[in-house]
Amino acid sequence: MSNILISGCGMSFSSQERPTWVKVLKVCGLPITDVGGPAVSNEWILNSLINGIVKHKPSHVICQLTGTRKLDVESNDERYNELVKTDSMRNFTYKNIWPSSSSTNHRIKKDYYKWLYSEKIDVDNTAVKLFAVSEMCKTRNIELYIIQGYSINWNDHHLLEYVDIDIDFNMEDYYKQGEFYKFHDHESGMNIPCKEFMKHFAKKVNKDFIKFDFDIDNKLKKFI
Repeated sequence: MSNILISGCGMSFSSQERPTWVKVLKVCGLPITDVGGPAVSNEWILNSLINGIVKHKPSHVICQLTGTRKLDVESNDERYNELVKTDSMRNFTYKNIWPSSSSTNHRIKKDYYKWLYSEKIDVDNTAVKLFAVSEMCKTRNIELYIIQGYSINWNDHHLLEYVDIDIDFNMEDYYKQGEFYKFHDHESGMNIPCKEFMKHFAKKVNKDFIKFDFDIDNKLKKFI
């Protein structure tokens, strides 16, 4: 195993204060390149994988899709003052991008979703880019694992016939219906799963896909 390339939203992104399953696997010593980001869209996630496959030449790729209706906006001084600072939820940028998520707290986002957004186009763009990632991995003999972070209404998109994805599974439902949801931090207002779940999900990903032969339970003692 030369390198594991991963991209996802806050459900996976390892460079944040809250623990994620990707951070758990990193602590366990797996060679991971994380090109995801907090609250980012599927466009960001898939673009970063396409670029990352060419740049990093991984042996394994994990794509954690997020939900629909997310909007990434390139920031500048004017946009930062008008958009970012005035949003009560997403008042930050990442790599000069405002990952504004799907909330409608901001008046401009309300107008965007009312007048400009199309879920059909959003889903089609995601399916096309996901197909491109899948084909890139096939032609390069790269192992690919796709996880839905949230439920997506694919509307029987024809390209999914050529992509290995379980559309009936998503992390959010798996978390909320499982044993670890009782530890969820409801007071924070965030939907990122608890540490106990992240440790469990790291084991699941290793068992189902990575299959790295090591004592993960012993390694997880480092993960407080």
